[in-house]
Amino acid sequence: MPKRYIEKTVFDASVERMVKLYEQGHRIVVSFSGGKDSGVCLEICIIAAKITNKLPIDVIMRDEEIMFPGTFEYAERIAQRPEVNFHWIYACQPIINIFNRECPYFWVFDPLLELDQWVRRPPSIAYKIDNLDIGHMTIPKRFPPKKGKNLYAVIGITAGESQNRMRSIYSRGGYVTKKANKYGVYNVAPIYDWKVGDIFKAIKDNNWDWNSAYDVLARHGIPKTQVRIAPPTMQPAGIKLVQVAARAWPLWFNKVCERLHGVRNGVYYGQRSVEPIRKYNETWKECFFRTCLNEAPKWIAERSMKFSESIIRTHNNHSISDFPEKTSCFLCGQWGCWEKLAKIMYTGDPFLSRLGAQGQLIGYVEPEYFRQGAGKWDGKPTF
Repeated sequence: MPKRYIEKTVFDASVERMVKLYEQGHRIVVSFSGGKDSGVCLEICIIAAKITNKLPIDVIMRDEEIMFPGTFEYAERIAQRPEVNFHWIYACQPIINIFNRECPYFWVFDPLLELDQWVRRPPSIAYKIDNLDIGHMTIPKRFPPKKGKNLYAVIGITAGESQNRMRSIYSRGGYVTKKANKYGVYNVAPIYDWKVGDIFKAIKDNNWDWNSAYDVLARHGIPKTQVRIAPPTMQPAGIKLVQVAARAWPLWFNKVCERLHGVRNGVYYGQRSVEPIRKYNETWKECFFRTCLNEAPKWIAERSMKFSESIIRTHNNHSISDFPEKTSCFLCGQWGCWEKLAKIMYTGDPFLSRLGAQGQLIGYVEPEYFRQGAGKWDGKPTF
């Protein structure tokens, strides 16, 4: 799908998009994470709401307990602004700790722990919700729209950050989803056509408030474009950030290590702490069976067996060659070799954050599997 250029800046276009929705009388809620993208969306909505006399705007954030210092301080400043009606929620839901293969989840503000064992406590304005999946943040029950109007969730997605995000925008045909989700909510991506430079330019030119974690990590050598404000223990890609964070915020890091098993080893050994180590003269196939089946925790072994059988069955349907060792079979996709299978299934990928559509066969790992009474996902668990 070719790009279509318009005779206006992306800033003006984003404001016009939100002005249009506010003028139509719809209920609009900004999904706030503390990152640069959602922060810019919030400021764009404030501008549009001022133009249409719709202030204060609705904003919602789900507290994840463990984020880089500066994130929740930024959220507290946003919550105090008179232009904002801030909903600070928490769900005590599981989040991934990739450094612990025995139990890959930790529970936000875990009710089974003493309060002092939490990395931090939620603010007084926070309130608990019962649903675990992130889709229950913005729902009609919490934000009822006027009769005949829609409920819109504003999300900070920019198409240029990844191919998956670009495909998502193209498939929906624009900045608003064509159909409502199962809760009757439409997603809006007002800054979908912004580039990373546009984000930073808007923040600087307008002197907007933002998360100081970007500045701290930048002073430690991490470009601001590579900082992702999300729970830091969710993916192997975040290990480098955690290593830097250990130096930038040592007291915070020690608290995280006390709270979560394996994080300190992850900082010591880096990527090798979450990937299989192949022995001398061992093939990747042998390494997969050893590390992901024979020596792996039961939940990882079950998922590894199911996923590998599916991939190999697909391979055998179109090839008479053995399943490759290191170079992925073109028709099998990115996980079409033993090396890739071993590396992806070593941590089990409970949220399917790396397996993508191919992972639907094995599904998400239910919280109930690791803790009786913890419940099940009723939608996507991802951050």
